[in-house]
Amino acid sequence: MPSQSSPASHKRAPKHKPADPLLTAQEAALERGQGLSTFWRDVKSGRVPKPFYVSPRAPRWRLSEIVESVNACRNARVGERS
Repeated sequence: MPSQSSPASHKRAPKHKPADPLLTAQEAALERGQGLSTFWRDVKSGRVPKPFYVSPRAPRWRLSEIVESVNACRNARVGERS
């Protein structure tokens, strides 16, 4: 009788990593260096782009959009100092 292995042992890391991955709210907040509630406040105020929904309760952001929003905030602060 062949040994049965658990489903977890069959999981493999994907061979292909997308160039511009989709991030969850938690991942996007971490990328911006924020807490989740602050991240959602920035989404509401427009400092972070609005998400698109892959399903009704699954908002996602592209990594490139999050990086652009971080750079925009940094550039705004540098402009204030000048």
